[in-house]
Amino acid sequence: MEKDALDKKIDEFMATKKKVPPPRVMHDKSDNSKADIYLPGVTLIAGGKALLEKATVRLARGRKYGLVGRNGIGKTTLINAMCRRELEKMPYNLHVLQVEQEIEGDDISVLDHVLGCDVERIELYAKLNKL
Repeated sequence: MEKDALDKKIDEFMATKKKVPPPRVMHDKSDNSKADIYLPGVTLIAGGKALLEKATVRLARGRKYGLVGRNGIGKTTLINAMCRRELEKMPYNLHVLQVEQEIEGDDISVLDHVLGCDVERIELYAKLNKL
């Protein structure tokens, strides 16, 4: 693969990475957040290519799922669409957390990264510091 083509692939990959919402912990204690996901008639198009057409996405509460398939068939695109609430009938009260497989290393500890995702905790500490 020539350098220009490789640079283009890297740029496309990085643009996709930037679309992933940052992880956020939410403390919704209502029963509304405890539900199955049922999305009938899902159509997912990326890059002018239909990845899913009139598919049904059904995920039961309390179960763990893995998406398996060759590269380029839409696994990450589906997860990103769910996280960004781009799929019709995706429950807004559902807490969806997506994390990257790989991240650039830094000097922040794992604990600090996890705590940094807890938006409510950060807001409460900010209020406490103002008092």
